[in-house]
Amino acid sequence: MFATSLRRRSSFAPGIHSLQSDLDLRENNIVTHDLEIPFGSTTDPRGRNTTSSRRLRVLLLAPSAIDETKLTATFERIAHFASLTGGEDVAITFLLNPPQTSNFVSAKYFAPGTKSGNTNLEGVHAYAKIQAEMLSDDSIPHIPTLPLSNLEALPALLKRHMANLSRSPLKPKPAATTFELLQLCTANPPMAQHTAFVLSDLFRDLRDLATACTAVAAEQESSSPLVPGMSSQMSGAWESSNGLSSQFVQGGSMDRLKRLRDLVGEQDCQNIVDFWREEWLLE
Repeated sequence: MFATSLRRRSSFAPGIHSLQSDLDLRENNIVTHDLEIPFGSTTDPRGRNTTSSRRLRVLLLAPSAIDETKLTATFERIAHFASLTGGEDVAITFLLNPPQTSNFVSAKYFAPGTKSGNTNLEGVHAYAKIQAEMLSDDSIPHIPTLPLSNLEALPALLKRHMANLSRSPLKPKPAATTFELLQLCTANPPMAQHTAFVLSDLFRDLRDLATACTAVAAEQESSSPLVPGMSSQMSGAWESSNGLSSQFVQGGSMDRLKRLRDLVGEQDCQNIVDFWREEWLLE
């Protein structure tokens, strides 16, 4: 399918017909990317039904996308686009030589003699710039960026890219996401999804959470000779921070732990602190 928004983009609107005729794409109101193309056929055990097991998501960009006034928005869109699959089965197609920006597109643009060897130098410079910007941004995974000299060549370019992807097996997915790891940071795993969401709102990262919880554990360890008795003392520690040294409440750690208790309940909060206490004791 192709995004309805392409009809409003003068650089790509003239190529919609070839997307429909050569790739059999239908119009859809997608917003995160511009094209979504099924590929990689699989057949059921009986050999009767063949389905496409993968989908290539494509972002279409033109030189105007890297204007100083648009560059930030362009990279925000690229980052969001990459997050859809973590960089798998995605591509950016960069149009080097957009058609003239008017409602009328001359047939000369699609004429055989102008399809190659006449690429706009500004387009080449823009392509090099976006490649350099993406390479310098560690937050964006590698995304194949395919140079396109002419809109009419878009279907063939995408078909070649999908053929190359079909010959390359998918990379194994990571064993666990950061969010999944967070859900294991409790004495009674897995942590409820709601609790994990609250934690991600209250604490910057796992290090921030660990610092807050181990600070409480350290204070309890120094104030009680019996490890099993520490859990029962936690409620009193929450009610008053007088027993904690100033270094533990610096940055609002105690306030955030209190808020965590209020939002998820004392038991869930206690389980989280107990988990980090055990890690701290082992160290």
